[in-house]
Amino acid sequence: MTKFVASAFDKSSEYVFYTVEGERKFVARFKRGGKADFLKFLVKNFSVEEYFSLLDSGMAPVTALKTKGYVSAAEKKALKRAGYPATLEGLNLYLDHQVKKYAA
Repeated sequence: MTKFVASAFDKSSEYVFYTVEGERKFVARFKRGGKADFLKFLVKNFSVEEYFSLLDSGMAPVTALKTKGYVSAAEKKALKRAGYPATLEGLNLYLDHQVKKYAA
């Protein structure tokens, strides 16, 4: 399994690409920030093959990261403010409570 190499990322626009074996592959799009947090989690928790196989299967970039517990910086901040743990489980609990609150 191949680890990500920081120098192979092209982060010059809202679109991030990764060059592997001469092929430029789409990583993710960032319209509203969060690029550094996303890439740090990606590099730490995924191999190149694992991540791109998830994208090739049709999974969205953020959904792929959430398979290993990713919570964005904005989500962590909102969870802490609402009194929930800044984890994927905390996010799911918060969302469940919001749905129940507004469904009643």
